[in-house]
Amino acid sequence: MSRLADPRPPKRPSKVRQACDPCHLRKIRCDGCRPCTNCQESTADCTYFAVHKKTGPKGGPRHARRPLQRRPPPVIWKYPLSSPGDRSADSKASQSKRTPESSSSDAAFQPSPQISGAVIQWCLNAYFKHKYPLTPILDRQQIEQIPSTVEQYGLIAACCAVIALSPEILLPSSAQDDLTIPPADFLISETLRSRQHCNLAENPSLTHIQTSFFLYAAFFCMEKDNSAWYYLREAITILQTLRLHEEATYSDADDPILATYARRMFWVLFITERAYALQRNRPITLQSTLNLPIVHPLSSDAEILLGFLDLVSLFRPFDSGFIANWNSATPSNSTDPAHLSRLQNLLKYTLLNVSNYSQVQQADLLVSRQWLKIIVWKLCTSKTMLSTASSEDVMSLHYPVSIARGIVLTSQLLPTQAFEANGIGILEKVFDVGCSLADLLSLVPAGSQGSAMDVGAIDTLMETVRIVGTRFGGSYRHLSMLADKASRCLLINVDRSLPLPVDKWDDTVD
Repeated sequence: MSRLADPRPPKRPSKVRQACDPCHLRKIRCDGCRPCTNCQESTADCTYFAVHKKTGPKGGPRHARRPLQRRPPPVIWKYPLSSPGDRSADSKASQSKRTPESSSSDAAFQPSPQISGAVIQWCLNAYFKHKYPLTPILDRQQIEQIPSTVEQYGLIAACCAVIALSPEILLPSSAQDDLTIPPADFLISETLRSRQHCNLAENPSLTHIQTSFFLYAAFFCMEKDNSAWYYLREAITILQTLRLHEEATYSDADDPILATYARRMFWVLFITERAYALQRNRPITLQSTLNLPIVHPLSSDAEILLGFLDLVSLFRPFDSGFIANWNSATPSNSTDPAHLSRLQNLLKYTLLNVSNYSQVQQADLLVSRQWLKIIVWKLCTSKTMLSTASSEDVMSLHYPVSIARGIVLTSQLLPTQAFEANGIGILEKVFDVGCSLADLLSLVPAGSQGSAMDVGAIDTLMETVRIVGTRFGGSYRHLSMLADKASRCLLINVDRSLPLPVDKWDDTVD
């Protein structure tokens, strides 16, 4: 019996997504009907059982690089740069400008009245005067613009927390008699509260990286190492999520200003991660994968960036191999002594002229260089690579004498505020140099100090103790530890050179 033909033509789909199995094997065009015209003519079974491979690049969209562009978050309020008393009037003026979207967001989050516009301006002035030369990661024009956002509020609160922990660097203000900077704990809590209204994991941004970095800096100043490490890692993770550690990301950037500060942020984290790894025996993840920031001679940041690039050059030679060897409980003997000697010479002859930089940068550069020399010296000591040559020899057991003398000279050339602006990080570096010198003096026999040791090593140690006690606002914990170590190695009672804290003075008066 012959097959009855259907008087109606087969329905042709608007778009052929997959050829039938016979047409696919014969490599002929299929019309996608069921059955298709070719199968009807050849009386073949028209089936669609085969699962064809997807076309396109391997890995699919998950490997696609997102272009670097500024994501405009919704405006939620207009933040006044004024005193708390003027806040209500400015708030009423902004009510009429709110969109339905911003009104719903505003209802979900409100900034604290304690973080007034005047307080913000006071803190930002201090940051750009003293902290910006060390960490040039904020665009002043962008950070001070109004209206503000939840993300920006969290960033500002975190930045203010860092300044609140260094009140000595606050600049004089005409309104400062009526201003009070909230405690750092409160400012940190405000930052974390604002983050509850941001999808940080799905909407990463440069602002979040900057916020995490300031949270790290605040917790580091508060000596809360676990929290500091957590937020430093968070900043690096967000940076890597956005692929801001890859040079190709910047070639597709739509916003040159955003790209500029993203590149600076990478190198700040590059330096910070290495310094923290050496201070707290932590691993590192960032490698030297980006080009350095470009310095435009006519830019207002030219001198700051030149000093910043010098700081990068100090930490760049300390790669993952050196850090892993430093962090190892049993250092490997595979390290080449010639490599460590070259590293010491590199540190010794770098930074030939820093006089054109700000005093804050000079303190950071000169002290960091001496501290890195001590780090290399300690690693050489653990491998018994040192000789008993003159203290000027970079591979000498007595090299800390020369290193500490450099610290003393730097403290004599720069004002106290230059050290205070650097925070507790520079204090720990000076403290580390002083402890190494005290350890050396305790190892050298008393009879050999006049010949093997340079004249003045004991005086240098005493001066280092004084610097720790007077140049950083008086850190009693670091001063007490260094003074005790010096007293034990010199067998004398070292004067701590600091008055008692205020509460102890009150007790003695009563």
